[in-house]
Amino acid sequence: MVEIKGRAFLARSSRLIDGALLVGDRTAALLDADGETRLEFARSDLKFDLPLGSADRRATLPDGTLFETSDRVAVALVQDDDLGGALSNAETFGPRLAWVIVASVAGVFAIWKFALPALVWLAVALTPEALRDTIDATSLRFLDATLSEPTQLSAMRQSEVKDIFQSLTTLLPEEKNRDFSLHFRDMPGLGPNALALPGGAMVITDALVTDFTDNDVIAAVLGHELGHVVEDHGLTQLYRSLGIYVLVALIAGDTGPILEDILLEGGVIMSFSFSRAHETSADQFGLRLSDQAGYDPSALITFFETLPDADQSESGWGSTHPASGARIEAIEEFLRSN
Repeated sequence: MVEIKGRAFLARSSRLIDGALLVGDRTAALLDADGETRLEFARSDLKFDLPLGSADRRATLPDGTLFETSDRVAVALVQDDDLGGALSNAETFGPRLAWVIVASVAGVFAIWKFALPALVWLAVALTPEALRDTIDATSLRFLDATLSEPTQLSAMRQSEVKDIFQSLTTLLPEEKNRDFSLHFRDMPGLGPNALALPGGAMVITDALVTDFTDNDVIAAVLGHELGHVVEDHGLTQLYRSLGIYVLVALIAGDTGPILEDILLEGGVIMSFSFSRAHETSADQFGLRLSDQAGYDPSALITFFETLPDADQSESGWGSTHPASGARIEAIEEFLRSN
């Protein structure tokens, strides 16, 4: 006979009484604090809930009475708790739980390192041209409403720069060529700058054209920006910021209103700066392209070396396209080896 002391919430009553369960080989009984029998039933009807941490063990008796006890040892004598014990042990912090935590952290890292880049690549590949064009159009409207003014460049100078731009785009592989367009804007707050949008629209500031009259410099900068478009750096940065859930929705074709707001809000695409790897890749792309078009690729170094510190605003080349000594050295090394 095993005695399990505890308390009982009587069936069809709000009364709580102290008592005990007496459990024999075939029968069991609920006794109150005075030793009076309240309920008798078959032992096979006595089932305690599985253990949960250090919480009291509970059993619902045949008449609906709820019995609670903190005597876990006595409960173990009358009920086989192999499964419950396994669950309880699993919940107890120890070497196994530490390994679970390590595995979880490793899983999150693997998703960030491998799954996210794969989803980003797939999302970029599945982005329709119509959506790219819409992003470009809304971004241009955002610029015109907030940062830019109509260009002050002469029609002749605009035509000269457009010829440079066309000489670069005509050299792009057919599968990478899209409906590229060049837009002139006067943006005093940005200084000498050029902006590449995902659909192929390119914005060049008046300051870039007037501060650098050497067409080799203009070609090198435009070639760099074309590298960002051709290699989809803008969309890649945008999609990496969205997270896996939104990327899966995009790949499934369900953009939804939230995603549409993100993609079609002109200021969003402007807020991203490219990674160091993207900048290096775009530099090398622009160097090769300007060289193929007959321009001096080393003019990109000239641009960085002569860029006035006063024009390096947070939104300009001084921030998102840092003219660091290390970057100039990388360009020089690339030119020597190619």
